[in-house]
Amino acid sequence: MISYSLASQAIGLSSASGTRAGLSLLAVALASHQGYVTLPPELAWMTHPGAMAGFAVILLFEMMTDRDEDAHMLLGLVQYGLSAAGGAMSVMASLGVATQGTPEWAVGTGGAVLAVGMLALRRKVHTEFAGLESELFHPMKWNNRLQEGGVLGLCVAVFVAPAIALAIVLVMVAAGVVAGVMAHRMEERLFRRPCPACGAAIRVEASRCLGCRADVPVAKHLDLRLGDKAQAAVRAAFASVTTATMKLGRSAEKP
Repeated sequence: MISYSLASQAIGLSSASGTRAGLSLLAVALASHQGYVTLPPELAWMTHPGAMAGFAVILLFEMMTDRDEDAHMLLGLVQYGLSAAGGAMSVMASLGVATQGTPEWAVGTGGAVLAVGMLALRRKVHTEFAGLESELFHPMKWNNRLQEGGVLGLCVAVFVAPAIALAIVLVMVAAGVVAGVMAHRMEERLFRRPCPACGAAIRVEASRCLGCRADVPVAKHLDLRLGDKAQAAVRAAFASVTTATMKLGRSAEKP
């Protein structure tokens, strides 16, 4: 059987892969350089500078995807694939495939399943927080910053104190569940109302119920006006285009 310390390390790394697959893989490669981990021969390539650069690119891709709502939706399946592969690879690499009788495929599968489960929880919280986003309230920014700091701390704890890493994972899961429930309740209270026909919860700006398809009066009209920053960006772009056009016109008039 796998020891408690190795099991805590495996759970910590697979959970980190569910949030930042690139960071967990990079952490394993750096830990191998520092002597905390002995990689199996078939995964020794992870310590190559090119491989670590690739892990850094994956990390940047994940961070940029989380900050763009459209990319977050379009690349959802890619993230699941990265997390599953990262969970399996980081666990097997960190254990050195020294599984004490447990089949290697079971260890890799367990890491992939834990990573995908953590990613599913994170995306659930992301969806609930996205419904609360407004001009003044930005829960997604706080969520992303907490995730990045928490996962970095988790990766450090995995190799320094695996028991602490396991505790961090448990706290992260509990906090994710509580945050998702609270965000859902806030969204229900602030931005939803019961349908007059069937009683289903609908958005305050909805004109039709998705449940019974009945037409309903709009409780709050959408404000489609651009925010201050967006207006300033549009004005600056328009001014740049106007200036460039005038310069081209003057240069064309000169003999």
